[in-house]
Amino acid sequence: MEKNRMTDKIKIAIVGMGNVASTLLKGLEFYKNSTEGLWHPKLGGLSLNDITIVAVYDIDSSKVGEKIRQNIPDYKTDFSDLLIQPGILEDIVSPHISQNGQIKSVSYDEFVNSLKKIKPEFLINLISSGMEKSSEKYANAALEAGCSFFNATSAKTVTEQARKEFHSKGLMMLGDDLMSQFGGTAFHRGMIEFMTIRGIKIQKAYQLDVGGNQDTKNTMVEEIRERKRQIKTESIAIEAPQPFMSTAGTTEYAEQLGDSRVSYYWMEAKGFLNSIVEMDLSLRTNDSSNGCNVILDSIRAAKRALSKNDLAKADIISSYAFKNPPKKMHIRECIKAFEDAFLN
Repeated sequence: MEKNRMTDKIKIAIVGMGNVASTLLKGLEFYKNSTEGLWHPKLGGLSLNDITIVAVYDIDSSKVGEKIRQNIPDYKTDFSDLLIQPGILEDIVSPHISQNGQIKSVSYDEFVNSLKKIKPEFLINLISSGMEKSSEKYANAALEAGCSFFNATSAKTVTEQARKEFHSKGLMMLGDDLMSQFGGTAFHRGMIEFMTIRGIKIQKAYQLDVGGNQDTKNTMVEEIRERKRQIKTESIAIEAPQPFMSTAGTTEYAEQLGDSRVSYYWMEAKGFLNSIVEMDLSLRTNDSSNGCNVILDSIRAAKRALSKNDLAKADIISSYAFKNPPKKMHIRECIKAFEDAFLN
């Protein structure tokens, strides 16, 4: 049984045809003949060639009904002729969520029926920040349709009750809030962890992020910004053995940055005789590219665990891939646990 489940393609449906989804699709095409830039070319015995996209959903009426090739005109993929289908909308959204200001969505039941017809193994939630109710509905739809759920957004979907419901059907629920491979949070956690193991005691720190993509623009809504700031700050705090003064979050939208993000860090720590160690630096990354290795690693790991009916591995995958997982681990520990579980 396990052999059959492992030899089948991993069928993925994506909600949110934005920058991350576009980059993910480009990556699946590019890595047919290369491994340059892949964090884990093989994971759980699976390569990227074992992944296929069976559906993409969005609510932007300028995208719905179009083929994927219209959204990635400079890149031909195996999925170029897939039609983008309408998704669910349960939130009040800003006009800029759509390129033409128009929304096209379907009812919850219609979306569930679409999933049942397509039968993906995983539904990946890549919709914009702030769409809490929609994210919750997507999670419910995945459960009802019988597919595992991956929540890259900051919406709190992975509750204890929800996880039990997914597990009762032999499914995984992974989340919340994707942590990029080498983004602001991962780098910040790594620096504090390194200070700690070198015996330097962190006292104060802040991280200010500026970005130019749609998600950053949505984060400028104060309620969303505050929630994401809390998640980042709590994620970073776990790396130190003692409490310290810390703030981390998105502070500004700058359109000229495009899909790039610039993170500014300041850290103050104490060493021998309370001597001051101070760090002041910046990091510039591409937001979408930074997330794709982690997404593709997580999906392959989940496929491997599901093939063995090892649902407990969801905790390891979520700790590795997300800022706000059910079980938080130090960054070095979660990477080691993940690789021990899925590289061997």
